[in-house]
Amino acid sequence: MSEISVLSNQYKKLVETSDKVNNSVIIYKKKKLLNEPSAKQQYPKLFISYEDSAMAKEILTSFLTNLKQILEEDRKESDLIPSIVLEDYKKKLGSNQYVKEDIESLINLIKKDEAISTDYISLLDGIMSVLDNERNILFRKLRTARG
Repeated sequence: MSEISVLSNQYKKLVETSDKVNNSVIIYKKKKLLNEPSAKQQYPKLFISYEDSAMAKEILTSFLTNLKQILEEDRKESDLIPSIVLEDYKKKLGSNQYVKEDIESLINLIKKDEAISTDYISLLDGIMSVLDNERNILFRKLRTARG
């Protein structure tokens, strides 16, 4: 397989993961907003369907569990994160010494359908920011490889 083909496949995998997880994070942000009394008055049309909520729960639980395993077990591959960016992603996330424990706590909250605090929303934003950065880096590599 050519370098461009490998990069293209890895990029496609990363885009799919990034988009699904980003959309799930947005659902959880909406849920948090809907739990605030003033939000219902400010955003009366804001609504989250049961199906969207269940899908977001499944996607985030799966992604975070996979991420936790990657960080704890020093895995070299993942079904959700392309191998070409995996080491760099682990290194960047691993710079926070409490990230594993925070991810574990977040997984438990999501599984129990409990409210997620602003701190956990910030954790999700940080995880997604690093993932989006890896996506941008991979896109540049792909663009450079094409000439």
